[in-house]
Amino acid sequence: MQPAAAGFAPPCPGRLRCRAWARPNGTSSSSAGGHNGLACAAYLARAGLDVLVLERREILGGAAATEETWPGYRISSASYVVSLMPPQVVRELELERFGYAVSLITPDYFVPFPDGTSLTLWGDVRRDAANIAKLNAHDGAAYPAFDRYFDRVARLLRDLLFVVPPNLRLGDLPGWLRTAAKVRGWRARDVAELVRLFTMSAADFLDEWFEDERVKGALATQAIIGAWCGPMTPGSAYVLMHHWIGEIDGHAGAWGWVKGGMGGVSAAIARSAQAAGAEIRTGAEVRRVVVNEAGRAVGVELADGTVLRARRVVSSAHPVTSYLGFVGAERLPAEVVRAVKRYRSRSGSVKLNVALGELPSFPGWDQEGSVHRGLVAVSPSVEYLERAFDAAKYGRMSEHPYLEVVFPTAHEPEGLAPKGKHLMLGFSQYGPYELREGSWDDGGREEYAKRALGALAEFSPNLLGAIERVEVLTPRDLEERYGLLGGNIMQGELTPDQMFMFRPIPGYADYRTPIAGYYLCGAGTHPGGGVMGVCGRNAATVILRDHRLGRLRERLPIGE
Repeated sequence: MQPAAAGFAPPCPGRLRCRAWARPNGTSSSSAGGHNGLACAAYLARAGLDVLVLERREILGGAAATEETWPGYRISSASYVVSLMPPQVVRELELERFGYAVSLITPDYFVPFPDGTSLTLWGDVRRDAANIAKLNAHDGAAYPAFDRYFDRVARLLRDLLFVVPPNLRLGDLPGWLRTAAKVRGWRARDVAELVRLFTMSAADFLDEWFEDERVKGALATQAIIGAWCGPMTPGSAYVLMHHWIGEIDGHAGAWGWVKGGMGGVSAAIARSAQAAGAEIRTGAEVRRVVVNEAGRAVGVELADGTVLRARRVVSSAHPVTSYLGFVGAERLPAEVVRAVKRYRSRSGSVKLNVALGELPSFPGWDQEGSVHRGLVAVSPSVEYLERAFDAAKYGRMSEHPYLEVVFPTAHEPEGLAPKGKHLMLGFSQYGPYELREGSWDDGGREEYAKRALGALAEFSPNLLGAIERVEVLTPRDLEERYGLLGGNIMQGELTPDQMFMFRPIPGYADYRTPIAGYYLCGAGTHPGGGVMGVCGRNAATVILRDHRLGRLRERLPIGE
């Protein structure tokens, strides 16, 4: 696999050209180094297949990696929190046995406002309603019903997480029947609400529930995370919902800090795979998928020219890389090439990794407990977020960016930073892939850091003086380091035409490709981005189903 790190496909997919390769003994399979690739490998190995994982970098995990950016600092360089990984995956792969440990990031959000007020959300309905009521009595009263609504819709979407999407073909009747079985308890009103969420803007949706711009601004944060859109863009309501379906220890919609950083996720999955017999090689860059004259994948060729034979190859890389980079347009049907070239993977996400001499203070904090164990966000209103996106649409970095930060050393005081020092990891929007004026390399990163950290410093008087080192990863950096084309942390935009049976392309949403024996398992497949491992798990179920069908099915071109 090529770009990125260990594991299979990363949460925010990495530059891993992952293709797990299995040995040529009849039960082999392949996969690759992001967390989804590692999950796929673990499931396949546990089912008895002979699995080899190939990762371009020396570090596993793709975008779910812990790296020593500066001496003595162990930083979750790309993805930095976990939320969407279902308890089922943790249980099935025995991740806690292999070192996976998570502490709850609480409060969920602390959002200070320019007028001196603030809003803290804890994930406790009564407590959150009371805090909202301090700002607006109507909104406080509306919040419990809002929470019940999202809980209901989140349960519906969880029903679809482990579904292998049916393809848009009459021949895929079994797939449609399996999907129908999952949704048989849905009501017509449920379907209508999902359609609304997929097509309406977060701004319009929040307007239906709340009055206060501060409340709507605080709740709109998750509507833009990793998305090339603003809160007023149609479809952004679903992005908000996508982040609501996760949980940490039963705490719905919460985020968690993984012990050791996000590399701890990938390491635990890798150990689970290895315990089941999988082999993992790092520093093994895949150049291409080897396709024989019959149009079947029979292995991979590494950058050094070595050819590794396998009965199946699995890629957790970005769909465009997996199709056009590893196979090539000349070996694919014309309609597939057109669909892949249409696949959108734009981004305005910028990651900031910051070393601090001391933790920042927040005078607006008015709650019990430690603000540093929670997530702090600069999101004063929906209009603030939309104006930030307006700039990026025209190739400019936001004048006043969105920024959310966590403080890993508040959860793990030792092992992440030198004694007496601290870390702050920030996720920000919007910085375009390419600046219309100037460049990221010519002062652009420094200017963006100044704007984003300056926005947070308005609420923290000692922040700027505490900053000792800053790393800025632009969308282009995320692409080059982790293989996230366009810098999109979801391996492709989460829009109605790129989800479920359309992800990554119509006709091949079931993790198979037009190349027999070649599969995808990255975040560019259903159910999309986030450190969850579900894409890898679902792909493994398809591969195992094909394996059980035997050599007859393998000799037939899949997709016809």
